[in-house]
Amino acid sequence: MQPILVLILLLWQPIYMYFVMCAQTSPFIQVISKGCLALPKRFSRHRVMPPEFRKKYFPIVTEKELESYRDTDCVDPNRKMAEFSPTREAPRHLRLLYQELLPHNLDPRYRDRLRERLERREMMLRRRHLHIPEFYVGSVLATTVADKHAPNKKNRFVGICIERNNEGLWSNFTLRNVIDQTAVEVNFELYNPTLLSIEVLLLEKRLDRNLLYLRDAPLSESRFPFDLAPVPHEKDAPVPINDKKVKLLPRPWHFQWHLHGYRGIDLKSMYSHLTTEELNQIEKKVDLIDRYDLMKMYRSRITPAEENTVMGEVGRHHTELLRHMDFLKGHWRNGSASNSSSDPP
Repeated sequence: MQPILVLILLLWQPIYMYFVMCAQTSPFIQVISKGCLALPKRFSRHRVMPPEFRKKYFPIVTEKELESYRDTDCVDPNRKMAEFSPTREAPRHLRLLYQELLPHNLDPRYRDRLRERLERREMMLRRRHLHIPEFYVGSVLATTVADKHAPNKKNRFVGICIERNNEGLWSNFTLRNVIDQTAVEVNFELYNPTLLSIEVLLLEKRLDRNLLYLRDAPLSESRFPFDLAPVPHEKDAPVPINDKKVKLLPRPWHFQWHLHGYRGIDLKSMYSHLTTEELNQIEKKVDLIDRYDLMKMYRSRITPAEENTVMGEVGRHHTELLRHMDFLKGHWRNGSASNSSSDPP
């Protein structure tokens, strides 16, 4: 039996190549086309093989052209480039206002400095058409989105911010509210052109980075009226921190909240639904050495020098944004003044 298998394996490739060569001849194609057999694409006469199979490579740019391009001065030598000092600390209000402009994914395999700078420039240009206020997870917001199916072409939603994700142009936030005894969550892209306005009704922080555990909490924890009046907040006052403890409903839960170290969950209500084995899992989780891993902390946090460099660039864009807003205000005042002066008394 084994010699027969070896013979078949040795003769398989020549037989296969013979049929391939026969398939590329026109008489064989005419004979096959008379029947009901469909000829596969790989046997086609006009098949175009990719370069890696033909072993032919045609470089688009030669080495000589590349060296000549590198030797030329593409930038005006007299032009002064903006320099941002990594040692000068960035203003605190800029770091709070532009949280999504700081890079969060610090893995060097997925980072591109030029792309990050272009994204920051694009985001600051979009902020000229949309005022994005300072808000955090736990703040109550009212967002207005353009909706062509709505009666007034607008749709307004009020809810508590339970999550802020991603960075750059992919930044988004999720609002949660209760409508007709049903929990509703809406995810908004922060730099979406259809987003018309973002209004902060209640500015405050929570103890955790996200409030996803509200999905397993009573509906009263997520209910806010749509006619909620904005709570005033002083400009230079610190953002208040709400240390409220939320009680969880009985199981089943969406996630294993007891393994993630949430501080905004009432521990007594959560531990009452856990078994002895799950309580032991919590003790093992606490004993992990991740909190002592200095390299992991370094790779997961942006360095102060890079933060100051990024915020220095953002500060320049912030100044341009303020000038643009002042220009629009002055243009509007001049236009309204000219119109009012032309009206009859």
